[in-house]
Amino acid sequence: MKKILLGLLAFLSVSVYAQTSVHYGYTPDQLVAEEIQAQGTGENSTVAGMICLDPTTDPVMQRLKGHQVKGVRCYLRAEYAQKRQQRSFIMHTAGDINATPTKTLCNFDEGWNEILFDKPVTIGDEKIFLGLQVYETRSVAYPLVSYAKASVPGGAWINLKGEGWKSFSDRGTLFIQAILDDAAGEKLQKTVYAQAASWPRTVAPSRMFDAQVYFLNHSAEEVQSVTLSTLGQGDTEPDMREITFDTPIPAYGGRTISMPLLAGAETGTAQWLRLNVTHANGVPTQQAAAGENQLYVTHDAFLRIPLVEEFTSQLCTNCPFMIYYLDKAMEEFPDPVLYVTHHTGYQKDAFTLPMDEDLLYLFGSDYTYNPAVMYDRRVAKGEEAPIFGASEASTAPYLAALTAAVEEPAMAEVLVDVDKTADAVACHVHGRINSEMAASGTPLYLSVYLVENGLPTDKYIQLGLDDEGAPADIKERFRHNGIKRHVFNTQSIGNPLTVNADNTFSVEFPAAAWNADWVWDNCQVIAFVHKVDKENMTQNEVLNAGSNKLNHLINGIDGVRADAATQVCFKVDARGMLQANLPVQSVQVYDLSGKGHNAQQCLNKGVYVVRYTLHNGESGTQKVMVK
Repeated sequence: MKKILLGLLAFLSVSVYAQTSVHYGYTPDQLVAEEIQAQGTGENSTVAGMICLDPTTDPVMQRLKGHQVKGVRCYLRAEYAQKRQQRSFIMHTAGDINATPTKTLCNFDEGWNEILFDKPVTIGDEKIFLGLQVYETRSVAYPLVSYAKASVPGGAWINLKGEGWKSFSDRGTLFIQAILDDAAGEKLQKTVYAQAASWPRTVAPSRMFDAQVYFLNHSAEEVQSVTLSTLGQGDTEPDMREITFDTPIPAYGGRTISMPLLAGAETGTAQWLRLNVTHANGVPTQQAAAGENQLYVTHDAFLRIPLVEEFTSQLCTNCPFMIYYLDKAMEEFPDPVLYVTHHTGYQKDAFTLPMDEDLLYLFGSDYTYNPAVMYDRRVAKGEEAPIFGASEASTAPYLAALTAAVEEPAMAEVLVDVDKTADAVACHVHGRINSEMAASGTPLYLSVYLVENGLPTDKYIQLGLDDEGAPADIKERFRHNGIKRHVFNTQSIGNPLTVNADNTFSVEFPAAAWNADWVWDNCQVIAFVHKVDKENMTQNEVLNAGSNKLNHLINGIDGVRADAATQVCFKVDARGMLQANLPVQSVQVYDLSGKGHNAQQCLNKGVYVVRYTLHNGESGTQKVMVK
């Protein structure tokens, strides 16, 4: 499969650079490892990136008309001394990104570079595209760096292998900036940009929802506080909020914080939400570009829980390599994920169930092979089937796929109640279907599995653990996870789902016999609502999934991630103890597997969901991370 690789750089250290010029772009000067991505192909090929400065949409660029862009300020992950071979250069073009660029050959150092054009560019009415190109090698791969949390329009144009420019602004914003003439500095004073991150994309109208908001200080003075204006589609008056930062945002610095935002009143699949900073440090700002996001605004605002399904086999020697990095990616991913394996495709084994063979239609016209992964059975753009494969020794492709999956609007709520006795397990699956989906009349199906994790290899073999090139700790880490112990649905591809007049559904399943060898603490019942179409691979996607261990997450029509009216902030101190800024009546803490934890004891490293109730009856949830 042909794809752009966007690798998370957990290993990149924080970079500090002494600012020496007036510059303008969409990323901060500071690089923080957890907030950036590397971009490239991992092969021997050219990699080019540009940003677009657009006077037609950006008030800052309108103010800068007549000023000059003197050069490019950019960050590279390694040194690229390719000037003599004419392979490394900065460049710019006006009006059309596909126009022949003006190049200035140069060498690049690792880290920040400030390189001037042979002749400055005067800012006028046309768009200005500016950036750089290097020749990537396998030994020095993924040269470009982007800020993952900021999806600024025009912030990431990428050309790999000379195959053409594509906008990937939904994957972050490139660390490329315009070097301006010194006199332009006054046009950037008291200018602060704000934009909501893309998550969550599904929200309820006129309701608060938890969001990540990116603030970028374009000026050369620090910013301690701002006034944020939020206007949603269908609103006539903006929501205004005063925000004071724990520490000031430095000159040309950025900050991403968690805070509630108000969704617009108008419902629809692509409703805009615009953010503007009107005051900084109590003083009116010069206008920056509006930070705009497209949200799916609906009364059926459900929380997406991605379903990862893997076709594998105990006899597949390549599978452990893939599972190792997929498993690590699911651990690193900050949101809940459900995981199921189907032991078929390459060879059957001790875990193969009769239904597994019937699911091979999801490979489409392609041959069956292992390992292969699906994310909500969704077909990626340009592909023919939902199957995804990778052999890269990195969590990057899996994290990128999980991020894309969780940002898809959920079209159903799926709740699972389980009745477990010493001899049997019965389940009741219920929830709600998105009203537009229910009205469409599309046939829907329900699949429900009893799944067990943590099966050791001394009892259940796995080939490939001793292969050359395997990670050193693969034997220590590897367990058989996502094993289907029982299939509750009576049809292998899922039972047809009946939806009630109010768009709800409720299905009781007969009890399954319990095997004494199974470990209940490692088990959960996973259910998912999905489409089935063996002729059209694009019509098999999962509307949403759930399990009995994730019922505690806010889900359904009342399940928008909403703060209580009284703002409560939970943090974890150096000892791992949970602390709240306000008195609370009750607190429950869960990890992303659904396991409860004592809120009065130290929490281990990981991501937790905190459910709380205040003394005035208000309640809500927050996510906290222990590092």
